Amino acid sequence: MTTLSALLILAGTLFLLRSLIYLRILLQDQHTRNLAGWRLLMGFVIIFLCSYLVYGWQSLNQTANLTDIIVAVVFCVGGLFVLIITHVSVLTLRHMREIMQRERHGWLYDNLTDLPNRRLAMDRIEEAIFLWQPEKKSLAIMMLDLDRFKEINDTLGHQFGDELLTQLAQRLQNRITDTCMAARMGGDEFCFLLESADKQTAILMCKRIIAVLDEPFVIDGHQISVNGSIGIAMYPEHGSQSQQLLQHADVAMYSAKRTGDSYAMYVEEMNQSCLTKLTLVGLLKHPEFPAQINIHYQPKINLRTGTVCGLEALVRWKHPVLGDIPPEEFIAVAECSDNMKQITFTVLHKVLAQLEIWNSAGHDLKIAINLSMRNLSDKNLPNDIAQALASYHIQPSSLILEITESSIMLNPSLANATLTTLSSLGIQCSIDDFGTGYSSLAYLKNLPAREIKIDKSFVTDMTTNENDAIIVHATIVMAHNMGYRVVAEGVENAETLELLHILGCDVAQGYYFSKPMPVQAVPEWVAWHNKQCLRYASVLFPSPEIVPQKILSKAPITSVGQPGLQHG
Repeated sequence: MTTLSALLILAGTLFLLRSLIYLRILLQDQHTRNLAGWRLLMGFVIIFLCSYLVYGWQSLNQTANLTDIIVAVVFCVGGLFVLIITHVSVLTLRHMREIMQRERHGWLYDNLTDLPNRRLAMDRIEEAIFLWQPEKKSLAIMMLDLDRFKEINDTLGHQFGDELLTQLAQRLQNRITDTCMAARMGGDEFCFLLESADKQTAILMCKRIIAVLDEPFVIDGHQISVNGSIGIAMYPEHGSQSQQLLQHADVAMYSAKRTGDSYAMYVEEMNQSCLTKLTLVGLLKHPEFPAQINIHYQPKINLRTGTVCGLEALVRWKHPVLGDIPPEEFIAVAECSDNMKQITFTVLHKVLAQLEIWNSAGHDLKIAINLSMRNLSDKNLPNDIAQALASYHIQPSSLILEITESSIMLNPSLANATLTTLSSLGIQCSIDDFGTGYSSLAYLKNLPAREIKIDKSFVTDMTTNENDAIIVHATIVMAHNMGYRVVAEGVENAETLELLHILGCDVAQGYYFSKPMPVQAVPEWVAWHNKQCLRYASVLFPSPEIVPQKILSKAPITSVGQPGLQHG
């Protein structure tokens, strides 16, 4: 009996000693150490422990009876109870700490990329400003925005966009974050903080970031290429507050995106441009906007006959207060908003209505309009165009839709399906800005297009730049062999026109013939030009022998002087 009583008291004592360890953990934790209950329990446990030791010593020096056994059992159970309470409390505390750490991580880090989020980025920038302000050292804040990321989400799906962002974040963590902080601000925007850096160092960092983007991303077996625009703001030159620096970096980034540059350093003049953009966004949403749109037409000349074979419709916006707003300004803004479809179909309906008028007057003309990347990603585009055609008494073949090569290559399969549906309606499709989109001929050969437009960047200087002439000639030969009609845009002088005809181009367009003209001037100009086309005969039909042999010798000659007008 004595031995059993001693063992029970010893077990209770060990339980209490173990509970003291747990109580110490609770009293050292910052979340529970100020709670009076744990301190009170610690005092009771110490008192109980002393009582256990005294009673246990007395039990060893006398014969134990049933009462002593009962008391020992109570002591043992009491010690076990305290141990369980303290042990469960410690486990609960650890679990709560893990939850708080996860919540803190989710509060400060992006869930998708695991990069710091906007909150942590702002804290780091403010901390850096506070630390470096006494030493008057500069900081660089850089904002990166991916180009055409919305089109990737719209055409390929949001899972592709998420995977692209994840891969980009991994690249940034592996190659960039060793020298600067990278954070995801939201969507496809990233922020970079480069401490103790001058402007040249910031520009070098921008080049490193762009180099990371230049490598294609492989997602589900598809190679996706994206570009980005970066804006740079320097502390303290461009601002002394974190929010101001981020705003100026954002303004510089949009300036780089607008000019087509990879990066731009903030200058004060950019603020006015940013305000102009915000103004345009508001004006584009105004209910009077569609009525303010006008269409100008630029003629396209058949190089076999010299006559007008078609027109390209070019949108113009005349605001009652601001006056004429250049297309390159408001189209870029519309592409980034939800107004592009409205502009496209406003132009389409105006063109179709005008075609109906001209056809009834006996003018047999084809008119081309431009589709944007945003239009091509719209799966309802063929149905919407079919409904528009049904509202007018014109042949679908009178309408040509021009799609840029870069838009097609963003999602070749969707482009192929869309163009196939449009072609089945009788509409002709044209690949615009050919030669600038880095496309694969494997994709182009399967597209149901009827026409290729050589970009004016190759045409304008082809009489003085041998490489441009060689590219144009090779494109013409390739296009004819693939069954395409070839249009050259950007013809500005007789020498260029002469060389294009010798190389076998089918149609020419440019300021040499006419600038875009308002609708009222088109019938008179077309009639005048067709009557006068004989005076251009010597230009349009020069002797093929005068073509520079150094050009012809560098490209396969299969159709020189044989314009591919079999497509109409």
